[in-house]
Amino acid sequence: MKLLQNRPYIGFVLPGFVLYTAFMIVPLLVAIYYSFFDWSGLGPMTFVGIDNYRTLFTNPRLSSVFWNALGNNAKMVLAVLCIIMPIQLLIAYSIDIKVRGYRAFQLIVFLPYVISPTIIGFFALLVFDPNLGILNTIFDALNLEQFRSAWFGNPDIAFPLMVGVIAWQGIGAGMLIFLANLKEIPREIIEASIIDGASRWRRFIHIVVPSLLPSFTNNIVLGTIWAMVQFDIPYIVGGSQGGVDNSVDFMNLFFYRFAFGGAYFGETSMGFGATISVVLFFIILLVAVGQIAFLRRYENR
Repeated sequence: MKLLQNRPYIGFVLPGFVLYTAFMIVPLLVAIYYSFFDWSGLGPMTFVGIDNYRTLFTNPRLSSVFWNALGNNAKMVLAVLCIIMPIQLLIAYSIDIKVRGYRAFQLIVFLPYVISPTIIGFFALLVFDPNLGILNTIFDALNLEQFRSAWFGNPDIAFPLMVGVIAWQGIGAGMLIFLANLKEIPREIIEASIIDGASRWRRFIHIVVPSLLPSFTNNIVLGTIWAMVQFDIPYIVGGSQGGVDNSVDFMNLFFYRFAFGGAYFGETSMGFGATISVVLFFIILLVAVGQIAFLRRYENR
């Protein structure tokens, strides 16, 4: 109690610290521990050292699936940073300058974010199912059978469709971060630029974008993490195998198949699944730390 009286901030930090330790730090340490064992989740555990890591990177069958899943995550990161984030910025700017109907527009954009990804995936199946889907049904009704497709069953277009569904579901979060930062830009600066005759485009490039550097840092880091941990929607629309030819396979699906789906030579392997999760964690950690270190330099200029 004396410690709390002398340092009252500890009382505010302690609950969050305890919860973060219990649900983040401890599971991470347990996963690292399990990764050194051959264990099905039940029964005895056999210590194998780094064999699980060696198998992941050197076994031809497993490593090819691993690199394919990691490559899809990398492509998802690029889609988030190069396509989704610019759209979030433009939507936030349109709302900030109060385009006609901006309140309804803001609600429409943000609403999918508060809906469960499971429901979003189910909606995607309703639209893109090759037999009963709304889209193919419309094409049939309009005698446009040539436009019918298997959609998620077509490996050539499955990944772009997946990006579109994920973007529709999550685009509102980054938009709100940009919008909150836009509200902090002093109105006097905007008004002065208007008096000087600056167009909306010039204001956007020379005033708005430089003022949004903190939001860019947050959205880049959070967007990268978001892209790297995708599971719900890819699982619903592509199944645990990641769709046809693993076209929509992601690292979390790869982990799920081994930890819970019996993909490790016909049986479940919690040890190997833990290995995948540990590797994914350190990839995300290194990328996020690198992004923060790089982007902070521009914020401080």
